[in-house]
Amino acid sequence: MTNANDSTSSPRRLYLIDGYSNIFRAFYAIRHLTNSRGEPTNAVFGFLQILRKLLREEAPELVGVALDVSRKTVRTEKYEDYKAHRAPMPEDLRPQIPWIRKVLEAYRIPMLEMPNYEADDVLGTLAAKASAEGYDVVLVSADKDLMQLVTAKVSLFHTGRTKVYDPALVEEDFGVPPAQVADVLALMGDTSDNVPGVPGIGQKGAVKLVQEYGSVETLLERAEEIKRKSYREGLQEHRAQAELSKELVTIHCDLDIAFDPDDLHRDPPDNAALREIFAELEFHSLVEELDAAAEQDRELEAAREITTPKAWAEAVAALRKASPNELYLAPVGAESLLGLVVGAAADVEVEGGLSVGVLVDLRRPELREAVLATLGEWFGDEELRLVGHDLKEVLHLVPNDGFIGGGHCRAQLFDLMLASYVLRPALKSHGLDEICLERLHRTLPSLEDAGWQKKQPPEPGHQGLTLLGGERLDALRRLAPQLRQELEEAPALAAVYGDIEAPLVPVLVSMEEAGVLLDQDFLAEMSAELGKEIDALEGEIYRLAGEEFNVNSPQQLGVILFEKLEYPVLRRTRKTKSYSTGAEVLEELAARGYPLPAEILRYRELAKLKSTYVDALPTLVAEDGRIHTHFNQAVAATGRLSSANPNLQNIPVRTELGQRIRKAFVAPPGYRLLCADYSQVELRVLAHIAQEEAMLAAFRAGEDIHRATAAAVFEIDPGMVADEQRRAAKTINFGILYGMSAFGLARNLGIPKAQAAQFIDAYMERYGGVKAYVDETLATAQDEGKVETLYGRARWLPEIHAKNRAVRENAQRMAINARIQGTAADIMKLALIRIHHRLAEESLASRLLLTVHDEVILEVPEAEVDPVSKLVQEEMEGVCTLDAPLVAEVGVGESWYEAK
Repeated sequence: MTNANDSTSSPRRLYLIDGYSNIFRAFYAIRHLTNSRGEPTNAVFGFLQILRKLLREEAPELVGVALDVSRKTVRTEKYEDYKAHRAPMPEDLRPQIPWIRKVLEAYRIPMLEMPNYEADDVLGTLAAKASAEGYDVVLVSADKDLMQLVTAKVSLFHTGRTKVYDPALVEEDFGVPPAQVADVLALMGDTSDNVPGVPGIGQKGAVKLVQEYGSVETLLERAEEIKRKSYREGLQEHRAQAELSKELVTIHCDLDIAFDPDDLHRDPPDNAALREIFAELEFHSLVEELDAAAEQDRELEAAREITTPKAWAEAVAALRKASPNELYLAPVGAESLLGLVVGAAADVEVEGGLSVGVLVDLRRPELREAVLATLGEWFGDEELRLVGHDLKEVLHLVPNDGFIGGGHCRAQLFDLMLASYVLRPALKSHGLDEICLERLHRTLPSLEDAGWQKKQPPEPGHQGLTLLGGERLDALRRLAPQLRQELEEAPALAAVYGDIEAPLVPVLVSMEEAGVLLDQDFLAEMSAELGKEIDALEGEIYRLAGEEFNVNSPQQLGVILFEKLEYPVLRRTRKTKSYSTGAEVLEELAARGYPLPAEILRYRELAKLKSTYVDALPTLVAEDGRIHTHFNQAVAATGRLSSANPNLQNIPVRTELGQRIRKAFVAPPGYRLLCADYSQVELRVLAHIAQEEAMLAAFRAGEDIHRATAAAVFEIDPGMVADEQRRAAKTINFGILYGMSAFGLARNLGIPKAQAAQFIDAYMERYGGVKAYVDETLATAQDEGKVETLYGRARWLPEIHAKNRAVRENAQRMAINARIQGTAADIMKLALIRIHHRLAEESLASRLLLTVHDEVILEVPEAEVDPVSKLVQEEMEGVCTLDAPLVAEVGVGESWYEAK
């Protein structure tokens, strides 16, 4: 929308907000948001987002929110069943309505209501009266019914489609002009409002009839002229119903409501009241935004660009003199670093007017060389603290041998991305833009603002680059003290940052730059083999189906399975209610002996592996013939690393095909790949935290934990444990880590739910320590809203108090799992750091390449295989002391598959 209030020559504009349309939209758009007391807040927050966006972008002078008073209206008096079938207001929405009213009162926005009428009628009346007096009116709603109110002076901002409807656009989208919208609605009816309509006439038919005849009244008069029998008979036999429907859907525009601009004038908000509301609802970012409002309007200075090595040397000297122990690094660029802004802290005065920071454009060759040499000095200086965001990408600029002092980064790193991640791991993103918006309530300039066009950066020297650099440096300067203080106030989290996350950065840089060699010829052969097998499967699928169809189309597959072959319909999709053909449904059908689902599952497995890995991996090979994945350190809330381009974490490990893909990751001539894998690390962590003596004894004795568990649960001698019993015990062991229910265990083992419940009860009775762990973890999560790993990493779980049972139970499962998986992730990160440092300290040529969950892969010269195998095992097993000893199993081979 555009702001018409900016021009004094334009008519005054009135914004009328459809309250419940936007409240319901907000409620369903943002699900499961609660405060620490478990009270739902999603609708309030979502409605606030809509409201604040309107106030910010449109700055309306006149505004009001129309709300329904009750379900009893003139329409229910006329037709008792009007809206009778509409479901009651959701349980989680009802308590939020009073909060929304308080918000509107604090914003001093008038609430418009009239007994016995709906909000639509209030909107229609005020829109008609205001436009008659020369005002432009904007209706803010996602309700298509309001299209009938659109005129040359009344527009509809559809919040669901983010479109502004004028009469022409209404006709284009709806098929008829605004004056005939009610006629279409009357003919087609409305199941949600229980408007009966005319049987046999849907939306398309209604639009066509109104286009031809003009109105419901005309259609009824000329019904005998209509050629289509169902339309003709529907109108003739249901004349009264059509007339009633027209009355029900027509919005009243003549209520006894006065239009007084003074009553709709928006006064300045009551910020004190808003702050109290936001604090009570725990909308902390909005509280901070109110507190920082005065800070928003200040002017920022652009960074000063440096264009020559000489000027760079002078700038560096001035910066180090003013701030010898701390410097700020603000990257400038998109997919790759284009430049860098360097500066001191905000309160440090730098000679030569360089307090604003200096921008260096790395596309200037001589300057780039000088800057990279300096960065090598800085990252190798253990007395220097470097502050930035995603410093891993800056470290990539420095050549492997570019650190002063050799080998690895020695500088202290304060990385805002990682600090934010440690403090608030559940945030969706820890990008600088997101952190800045959340904590400073500022939107950083976009790349387009700085001169990027179609992803192409501006030429060196463009003023937009210095402005962008200045903004980003300023953001770092403001965020760093805030994040540093929060860490200082949480010593355990400060240790997680200082001992785990920050030291891991240069390790990941080294791994990403090393990459891993890929055997592209092997994958080409595998692709051809899979292609033939997929073609053969497709032929078999067509034979079983009795016809050819698009195997990748769920809709077409559903028709084949459930209509043509008449397989039992097990499930339908939630939104469209069409046949569900997901993996669980197909697996169940295959288990019942139906042949086609098994072939479809195999087809999907092969097709996915072929497209996702076998065909995709060669396209990601760099000029050196190696795959260089990108490790994400600030994504998984549990603390685990993830990877992208390619995602190596998701290569299947339990299938023969998944294992074959690992054969493509190979060692170069004269080297071997070494794979070290923690043995059942999460179960060992569980045994340690739970202090479960039976488990601890089994691990100390080196026993098969799953066989020992089966023997304990089934009360038999370990030598008598059958394979099925061991499998059940293994499923229970790992299921406990993820809060598996009896239903989940039953589905995994293919046994009745009652029998699965007996297994779990027997397990908990035998392993009392594990039961105590589960109970204690859930109690802590309830009391504190979080759980912690052994190292103090926090996982916040506000959903643990949710009234919605499914949401609450999911939070309980996450609580049980987070302490275990998070501790295991911390152990692996610490092991990576120790291995990296040992290799450097002992001047070994071996190097870390990859880590996937509980395993680590190294590239080792043949002469170093024995010492490095010993080194890796020592560091992985000795990284911490658990009562259930850590065990790392080491393998060596020419490929990842052989080493594994």
